[in-house]
Amino acid sequence: MKKFLLYFALVIAAAFYSVHLFSDTDSAAVRKGIILQFITYNGFGNNLYIDNVITGNRKNFDIAITSVNNIDKDTTFLPGTSEKLIKPSVTVTNIGLTPSSVKFAVFAEIPVFGYTANDSVPVLNAGQSYTAEFDSLIIPAGQKFRLTVFLNLPSDSNKVNDTLIQNSIFLTGAPSNVLLEEFTSSTSPSCGMNNIYLDTFITHNFGSICPIKYHVGFPPPGIDSMYIQDSDYVNIRRNYYYANTVPLAVMSGTKRVLVPYYVDSNLVDPYNSIFERGSVVSINVANVQPSPDTIVSTVTIEFLYPSHSTKLRLRAAAVERLVSYAEPIGASGEKNFYDVYRKSLTDTSGILINGNTGTQEFVFRYYINPAWADSMLYTVAFIQDDNSRHVLNCGKSAMTPVFNKNVSFRKNPVSKPDSDKPRQRQVNNFLKYSRLIEDTVSYLNFENFEGPFPPAGWAVTNPDGFYSFEKVEAVNGVTLGGNSSVIMPFYWYNNAGQRDTLLSVMLDSVSSFDTLTFDYAYAVYLSNFVDSLIVNISVDGGQNYTNVFKKGGFELATAQSTTLPFIPYSTTQWKTFRYPMSIVIPDNPNTVIPGNFELMQNYPNPFNPATKISYAVPHESFVTIKIYDMLGREIAQLVNEYKHAGTYSVEFSAKNLSSGVYFYSLKSEDFYSVKKMVVIK
Repeated sequence: MKKFLLYFALVIAAAFYSVHLFSDTDSAAVRKGIILQFITYNGFGNNLYIDNVITGNRKNFDIAITSVNNIDKDTTFLPGTSEKLIKPSVTVTNIGLTPSSVKFAVFAEIPVFGYTANDSVPVLNAGQSYTAEFDSLIIPAGQKFRLTVFLNLPSDSNKVNDTLIQNSIFLTGAPSNVLLEEFTSSTSPSCGMNNIYLDTFITHNFGSICPIKYHVGFPPPGIDSMYIQDSDYVNIRRNYYYANTVPLAVMSGTKRVLVPYYVDSNLVDPYNSIFERGSVVSINVANVQPSPDTIVSTVTIEFLYPSHSTKLRLRAAAVERLVSYAEPIGASGEKNFYDVYRKSLTDTSGILINGNTGTQEFVFRYYINPAWADSMLYTVAFIQDDNSRHVLNCGKSAMTPVFNKNVSFRKNPVSKPDSDKPRQRQVNNFLKYSRLIEDTVSYLNFENFEGPFPPAGWAVTNPDGFYSFEKVEAVNGVTLGGNSSVIMPFYWYNNAGQRDTLLSVMLDSVSSFDTLTFDYAYAVYLSNFVDSLIVNISVDGGQNYTNVFKKGGFELATAQSTTLPFIPYSTTQWKTFRYPMSIVIPDNPNTVIPGNFELMQNYPNPFNPATKISYAVPHESFVTIKIYDMLGREIAQLVNEYKHAGTYSVEFSAKNLSSGVYFYSLKSEDFYSVKKMVVIK
């Protein structure tokens, strides 16, 4: 009774609040949340790209901040340093339909450091992006900070996407070494042409690279003495990476190294992406030779921060820096072979370790084969997460480096890589904004994959734990500007029949008048290596899906066939798919009868100044929807009437309220539900 009287008094007091309400929109088009499935079937063909997933109507003038480019969300580990010099960079995109017409400014703030900066954005055509760069600053390790980037454009039709806020922290980690595993063969001419450049790169960076070269038993005749010595373990590592071509190199478990190796960026880019970041664990390896035929390797690992993976494996191998022959052997034309794998010091699965903070030590003793040069032996140890194949860090023992080639990187023709298949190849945040604007008709969801991947709320299903959907730089779709897209790397994905899924976050407020669009690009490798893409839509929260796109092989292709890894550099190599949402969302709100009462989470949330509340009524009922503050005071009454069975939505503007947490409730004769929403100004 006391609670009722208190609420009654608060309701009277709330009469002094001035709140602008949008009217209940059950007479407008039905708006529902949808979920998208992008499903790929792997045929070991060629690469597929997806970009610019959009639902809703683009306005004439709408500028959005679409990504922070060089400061990661949450935690970044520094490579043994206590501070980082950073020059913040963001992408600004004109997602409207008309040019911006004038220059404008974009601003950046990091209050904890007293940092403010701005950059001038030029005129942007429809869909065009601009990379804004701000003044540099030094960020110390251990200090949480919030980066706020915003625009101040009074004429912008949508303010929701004019501000982007990101919380981050830098922590001092261990310096990262780069594990470089290559599959090679003395019977491959392509290996002979490429390895000279790879060997040079490894030697120039030997202090930070832990190289292991596995010799394999192909291409025919496949007689490679360095493979025969430990073929079982080599084949296990081959299968681990689905390696069926040579040369094939991987850095730190997940970074593919494209050939030809003479292209500097093919080696430098993946190397830098690993070396410039710190790790949660350090690895030290020390070798002693207590007798002429024995080496004892002591591996010391120290976790500076915990890792919660359940499949961390320590693996170690004996590697011989240089194996020389008097004359070239095999078809590769090589007589000097570097960083040759000799023996695994763990079993085939490695040693399961925990990721708790602290130090662990492992000792391995192994016999020196008389055919090996003991002065050339070193031990490589690495910790690999078998859930993702990511190598957390690696280390190697000392040895006497011997290398005297004087090779520069130059662009000459190179032979195609060789394969054990009858096929040859030359290998070379969900920033989701609701468009709640004053006309209450147009909404827009878009994802242009410029931020972290997968975007917030999106998910990737990857049954075999290896290649799957990933972000790729310097390749962008045609609808919106930017610098990245999503790739399914079928070209390297030698696990035919695998099904991978990219699942979107709930895209809210999609109506029957909207259109789903996305850009895609694909080229066929060969007619008998067919990949496919299926796109499904769910309008009931993921319980059921309707197929809207299903293509494979030449039907999916947007560009000419090629035996090179497909990269759509030209806008003509992209296509845009469009699907009217009226097919899956009815015009009449009462066409679909809900099975139960439901109060949906408002969207967007947090919001400023407007949000949308959707609710379902399974049978004719008297319904009330009210807004309350933290003290239980009623701020507004949005609905107070009989409703027929159906799905409805109502919009609420809190432009006269202060930032904070508020509550909204749905009440009928036999149902009551309360949810929380947040106003941020």
